Amino acid sequence: MRLKHLLQWPVLGALFVSLTATAQTIDLRLSVKIILDPTNGLRPSGISPQTFTNAVAAANQWMATYWRGYRFRLIEVVDIGGPAQGGMNGPSKWFDRDPRGNGTWQSFQSDVQGNSLYLLRTNALNYYVSTATKWDTGGAAPFPWEAPAWIAAWGIVNDGPWWVVHECGHFYGLLHTHGGCDCPSTDGCTLFNGYWVGDDGLSDTLKEAAGNRCFTNINQLTLANFNKWLINCTPEEQILASNTFYNVMSYHDPPNKDLLMNRMTEQQADRLTTYANSARANTTSGRTRFVSPSGSDANSGLHSAAPKPTVLSAVNASAAGGGDIVLLRPGNYNEQITINKPVTLRATRAGWATIGKP
Repeated sequence: MRLKHLLQWPVLGALFVSLTATAQTIDLRLSVKIILDPTNGLRPSGISPQTFTNAVAAANQWMATYWRGYRFRLIEVVDIGGPAQGGMNGPSKWFDRDPRGNGTWQSFQSDVQGNSLYLLRTNALNYYVSTATKWDTGGAAPFPWEAPAWIAAWGIVNDGPWWVVHECGHFYGLLHTHGGCDCPSTDGCTLFNGYWVGDDGLSDTLKEAAGNRCFTNINQLTLANFNKWLINCTPEEQILASNTFYNVMSYHDPPNKDLLMNRMTEQQADRLTTYANSARANTTSGRTRFVSPSGSDANSGLHSAAPKPTVLSAVNASAAGGGDIVLLRPGNYNEQITINKPVTLRATRAGWATIGKP
């Protein structure tokens, strides 16, 4: 069986299955709270539950192109705060406020954790919206390595997909492709030819110079990294530049972010998958098991750098009742196996995975 991207479940009693079988997906649960005006109890202008239904539906179209089987599931959109819930002494203290900043972000997280009126869910990313919709969407979400109890995000939203994938990307461990304009050395940046160069630690995105988030021309990015125009780059360099410039974790073209800035590289997807399996596992409906011909039976398969060696070993480690994904790295898996549990087999975008061929 030769697999690329699309695989199927269940495989019962044999290796093969009809191509019409339905594949499982793993939910990334999202709970949205709309913070109301402390005086009149109204929602921020332009914000309604339909805003989030539309945004999540659009975001899931992007998620499908990454071929990892993850989908956002909007489990609720609820109103909190207003005059009936303490006015300025309740959740509405954050109405039309931006909680990002030194000390303020910690205060926001403390309020969310300590007051039941915020309706914090422990099984989801909790997204708080307190201000009117704008085209320049964004916000803040806690990284997995921050305070473990921090599972609340804040943001400025619209009904487009970018803010969902970008902010949830942070929640599942993704960094900006850049270090930020004039980023300090504490952001993992170094000074190079008068520019701060930032890095997300991944080799399939480019290092980017200070001011890069303001680049609106891909040739600026290309010149900064390859010192030549995009048209003069090799095909490999062009792909690398495009995957960085149009990356969902970048800020290169804000007015068109919902149309163009939708790319996620394989290494970014690996990092998201690893954190969805570990620090953020409480917010997901299943696990992904990595498999590679170079893997080891001693590995759990839950980390991108610690894959299982065979399809059967990954299947055996998956949940008996279903809901998990076995993700095959490119290569040949010379196995004759019987799969007797519901599980989805998926290949990555990196190449073909072949099962059962000597």
